[in-house]
Amino acid sequence: MPAIGHWKNIEIPATTGHADGTTTVSIVSTIVIFVRKAVVGCAKFFVRAMQAVSEARMHQVAIEVELYRNRYRHSSKNDDDLPIVR
Repeated sequence: MPAIGHWKNIEIPATTGHADGTTTVSIVSTIVIFVRKAVVGCAKFFVRAMQAVSEARMHQVAIEVELYRNRYRHSSKNDDDLPIVR
């Protein structure tokens, strides 16, 4: 079964449906390929994001152990909501 090249290097399976030998592209298979690649791309993005968050947590724990020897927890204080005194 021949394959027709498409933009962004997506291979679209083609079938010979005409008597003169020309190829026609299956619309359903093209949609399925596109949806599958979109789902895989989203899954990879979320996996990378979760790895970054877990790595940041591991670094924070390592710093707390090094500085406080596991006796205290470090928390940053946000003073943005306090009024400015002049």
